[in-house]
Amino acid sequence: MQSKSQISRLFVLLYFVGIALIILAFFLLVSPGWRIHCAWLDLAVVCVVFSINFPLLSIWRIGTSSFNAKIPALSLLGLCDLLYSCLALGLLFCGVNYALPFRIQLVCQMGLLFAGTTVVAIAWRSSAHANDVAAEEQSTRSGLEDLKAALSNCEADFSTKAPNRNRERQLIVKLKEDARYLSPSLDPSAISHEKQIVALVDEIRLRLDDPGAPLTPSPLDELFEQCANLMALRKQTFDR
Repeated sequence: MQSKSQISRLFVLLYFVGIALIILAFFLLVSPGWRIHCAWLDLAVVCVVFSINFPLLSIWRIGTSSFNAKIPALSLLGLCDLLYSCLALGLLFCGVNYALPFRIQLVCQMGLLFAGTTVVAIAWRSSAHANDVAAEEQSTRSGLEDLKAALSNCEADFSTKAPNRNRERQLIVKLKEDARYLSPSLDPSAISHEKQIVALVDEIRLRLDDPGAPLTPSPLDELFEQCANLMALRKQTFDR
């Protein structure tokens, strides 16, 4: 199977071969007497249309194998490409058939190119913003998932290592139930509370793992009380 780098090199080679064929066709089909400003402009427009269509085709085929944040941008780019290509080639056709002045064709073609470039910039900016939002959401969710995982592991440890300590296990279950209804938050205090609770829960688990550590209610009650206080503070944080 060919690697992506090999496929990319193949696409680059095919692109330059296509440009060479367009230029060759221009010199073969357009007589020297007709190679005026409008003809050179038409050649440039055809090369531009070919250039924006050829890479987009390869990107679309490779990128649509799995959904990602760039798909909306590619959809907008594909629509922009279609509109620009039709308008640019349509203007070229009208210029040849109706002998439009060179300056009018140049201004119109530059206007179309500017509009298309603007849409491309908006598309990629939207894609970058979507990636940033997804990264932030993933960051907040991962912190909350770490908290839930720590509480679940602690509950499992109490069930296997201290099955007779039902009261402490119920406290963990209560914390776990509270964490279940928490919403992800970007507030720094919420993130801090989550990390502190995880640290306290890990300390509780360490006390269970250490056979020499006392499991008297007093030290564990203090840790559980701190967890409950932090959980109450975390539940009061609603800013996202």
